[in-house]
Amino acid sequence: MNKRLLMGLFPILVLSCAKPTGFQYLGVRNVKVIKFGLKESTVSSEVGYYNPNKFPVTMKQAEVDVYVNNILFGHSILDSTIRIPKRDSFYIPVLLTVNMSTTAMSLIQTLGGGQDSVKVKLDGKARVGRGGIFINFPIKYKGMQKLKF
Repeated sequence: MNKRLLMGLFPILVLSCAKPTGFQYLGVRNVKVIKFGLKESTVSSEVGYYNPNKFPVTMKQAEVDVYVNNILFGHSILDSTIRIPKRDSFYIPVLLTVNMSTTAMSLIQTLGGGQDSVKVKLDGKARVGRGGIFINFPIKYKGMQKLKF
């Protein structure tokens, strides 16, 4: 009797522990300069993603390096908990610390030269999970991004 019960519950247990699939990158919105300095500046924005999973997940923390035109633009750390709905888009608030050396000047020259889009690369990781079980999930993206200030 116990074996039958265990065998009957096994598929349900396996399905409930399914590993989440990756989020789909949607873009960046609401880019604002919070603090401007000659050596370092702080930029805020919202990064949009779509959760294709059939279940909601929780993101505990994230750490991302942002590259613009293949040059390290800045680093961001998210240390708060965000509940992500199932099969829905969501936006994560991001505070980015930007080194104002050649990186920012290169971006200003690109935008000043009449180009309104840049090559963006995101490289990092996030702690994502549900039911108290969390895994390190890679954050990878490469593509062109229109910037509006």
